[in-house]
Amino acid sequence: MGRKSESLQHALLGRAMKGKENNRTETQYKKRIKIFVKWAKEQGCKRPEDITKDVVQEYERALEDAPEGYAPATIHTYLSPVCAAAGINMREIRKPKRTASAITRGRDRAADGTRLDRNPDGKRQEGQQKYARVVALQRVTGIRRAELGKLKGSDLIRKGNSWYVRVRHGKGGKEQLQFILPKDVETVRQIFEGVGPEDNVFSKEEMSNKINLHGLRAKHSKDCYGYYTGLLERQPEYADKLRAILLRRWDDGHEKLKEADPRAWKAQRERFVRDMDDRPYKLRGGNLRKARALGLPEEYNRLALMCVSVLHLSHWRLDVTTTNYLIT
Repeated sequence: MGRKSESLQHALLGRAMKGKENNRTETQYKKRIKIFVKWAKEQGCKRPEDITKDVVQEYERALEDAPEGYAPATIHTYLSPVCAAAGINMREIRKPKRTASAITRGRDRAADGTRLDRNPDGKRQEGQQKYARVVALQRVTGIRRAELGKLKGSDLIRKGNSWYVRVRHGKGGKEQLQFILPKDVETVRQIFEGVGPEDNVFSKEEMSNKINLHGLRAKHSKDCYGYYTGLLERQPEYADKLRAILLRRWDDGHEKLKEADPRAWKAQRERFVRDMDDRPYKLRGGNLRKARALGLPEEYNRLALMCVSVLHLSHWRLDVTTTNYLIT
């Protein structure tokens, strides 16, 4: 009896997870690929080779037309594993843009500037002594909630004259070093003081709260952007040093891609270098409208934005930084 052929779902998941080792990512990808495969089979797609760019574009249109009324960000998350499995660049697929005006999580103001009365319990807890250490660290590091709860005493690291908080398993399961601004080093050191190397920095009781930690992360991002723009204004020659730091961080974070697909690695690296040149980063569309409504800047320094993205938010995209953290 012949061997049963590999299922489409299993094949796509294997391709999507190539080079990735995070269980949480695999769980999320598995759910979304399962949904896609059900749709794809209805279109007559039975093999991975059948998943072409045109098929993925048709799936995107189906998501837009779905009765659930998916938000742009949700559509992106459904497309991401499918594109990864099919070897298609997400930029090649036409889809609604994720703009600041469409995001509601962690927001105190709507797109038109109106104050939102949300999360009263979290606002009250933010001022309570019980959670003072958590709030103090979040204000100067902007780490995700799940990552805060897993910090150990040994995760405060010094390299030369610079200090970092280590996130052992950040987004995508990768280790991340969150750079601490010089003015905030003493605050962080005091919070870590006396914590054993393998002891949790925060207790379960401290982490059991409704505080808007995402909002504090956004405020920290703005502080960091102000730090880098001020530094570049005072010392324009420092720009080359910052670009070198960022490029080393990029190379270190994309070693697996270099081994698996050198051509894609080279193309992405060149795009990363372009993204931190001297051109101003100008807002457009919904982001521009929201910035005007809130009285926020309409253009930003690209290099300063990239420093915030890579060294403090641990990702590589300027649009994510502006949309999710600066235009709030």
